[in-house]
Amino acid sequence: MIYMFESLNEKDRRHYAAIEARKLGHGGVAYISRLFKISAKTIQSGLDEFEKKVF
Repeated sequence: MIYMFESLNEKDRRHYAAIEARKLGHGGVAYISRLFKISAKTIQSGLDEFEKKVF
């Protein structure tokens, strides 16, 4: 997962992290934030973009 994440551009990283966090459910954002070393706010932005279908 980390290799895949690192190969993406910034927007795609945000979306990929959001997808993985959503798949994990409760606690997913915190876990993915630690795994990819990105802020929870970045992941939340990705989740918000999916809800608004803006990408």
